[in-house]
Amino acid sequence: MKYHFSKKEKITLVIFIVFFLGLQSYLSATNSFISDSLAKAFQINSIQNGYESTTYPGSSLDPDLKLHPVTFIIQNQNKLKSVFSTTFAFIYAKLFFFLTVKQMIYMNVLFLLLSVLCLKGFGKVDINISILVITTSVVLCQVIDLSEVPFTLFLVCFVYSLWTMAIENQNTNLLIVSVCFSVLFSLFRLELLIFSGLLFVLSSLRLITLKKRKEIVFLTITFLIPVSFFFLWNDTEYGHPLGIRYLFNYTEEHYFAKNNRLLNLQKILLTGFSDQGFKFGFFLISPYFLYPFYRFRDSLYSIRKQNPIHYHLTLFILYPILVGLSAPNDGITISARYVLFAVVPMIFIISHFWTELQNDKVFKILIIISILVNLIILRILKESFKMIKKTNQIYESLNADLWIFYDTNISSTAGIHLLKQPAISFRNFTNETKFNSLVSLIQSQKLKKIYVFDFSKNVPNAYMNVKRKMELSSDEFQKLLQTKKYSCKQYAELKFIGYRECNYSP
Repeated sequence: MKYHFSKKEKITLVIFIVFFLGLQSYLSATNSFISDSLAKAFQINSIQNGYESTTYPGSSLDPDLKLHPVTFIIQNQNKLKSVFSTTFAFIYAKLFFFLTVKQMIYMNVLFLLLSVLCLKGFGKVDINISILVITTSVVLCQVIDLSEVPFTLFLVCFVYSLWTMAIENQNTNLLIVSVCFSVLFSLFRLELLIFSGLLFVLSSLRLITLKKRKEIVFLTITFLIPVSFFFLWNDTEYGHPLGIRYLFNYTEEHYFAKNNRLLNLQKILLTGFSDQGFKFGFFLISPYFLYPFYRFRDSLYSIRKQNPIHYHLTLFILYPILVGLSAPNDGITISARYVLFAVVPMIFIISHFWTELQNDKVFKILIIISILVNLIILRILKESFKMIKKTNQIYESLNADLWIFYDTNISSTAGIHLLKQPAISFRNFTNETKFNSLVSLIQSQKLKKIYVFDFSKNVPNAYMNVKRKMELSSDEFQKLLQTKKYSCKQYAELKFIGYRECNYSP
């Protein structure tokens, strides 16, 4: 692989790096630790510190490991584990050992840059095309905070570029190697098992066309070996061949896949509404992805001769559909994130027709629409991160021996403060047995100052404004802790947080 950069390409890469780092700083991405990214931060921190189980400062109050305050951290195989990729967390923890999780966010640009270079070096894709797609698709909003997406995108771009090179040059050995490696990337994102399966099927069809029977057998063996390893490792580590994410999404305790699959698919690919709000679907964020299907319909749908573009087209169509139909939910707000890696074959499709597209007025208009949609999403992220930053500042002033959160939805707003602050998520205040057991542990450890948190009752979002059997703001709650010798101050609210300070008074 040889790189020959023109002066214009070098300037483009520098502008891209500066733009991305500037965007992260503008959005205050270092304050974005909530939900997914918070669980990943805990996971990385645990590995950095050599813990066998996920970091849990409040573990002494929770012998059954049921009250961890972070969403997506659950008990599995008698340990606390994140439902996200252990492989990703291990690589980040070791690769960036001397960096804090806040600083690791800025390493995202490194892997985006490597993605662009792989596409150019192996896939012969113009730098302008790959940067255009990255900055005008769902990729942009998914690589701002702490995530496995940048690193995994780099790996997918690398292996897919090799696979494309093998198809174009009829290099059977390279074809087999690329398919084999693609399976291992499922250790980072479970949906990539579908991606690698499609590569295997398309590669098999390619070899059948070339009448290479021995190579088909070899391809099948080298595909099944990493698949078997993937299943065996998951089963050993998590107790299920598809891993902890599957257990979290599909077991009875954490069952998410309750919605209509076709409706989920529609929201993921296009758009829709739900209790959590408006959905930004894959083709809503990047409508120009649809244009080549119309503009070059005659050549795209013609299968009279073998052409690599048909492989890209097949993968681009089938992958989003299969992922969308198998997804556990509609992706919360940014629904397109589940099918994010479909952008890679689309980059090759656009590259194939770039000469015609770059001067096409309709294509340019659709690009502008995509930029506007992404600006809306980034604006939403900016407001979200701004709210998280303000919320973190509130928590900074509320030092205590223990934080108790009514559920993990509110506790996630505390961000990485939870890495050091003893905290639990507990909602069973009306359950006498569980409440008494918790209080006994608190008293045995002589914890004197406690804060109890819930969402403010002024929060308009129904997802947050949940009715409790015993409200934090009620007199009953105050009296309940009073019976346990904890005197609670008046209920107060700051922003969207409601809280009480309770002090031990024997």
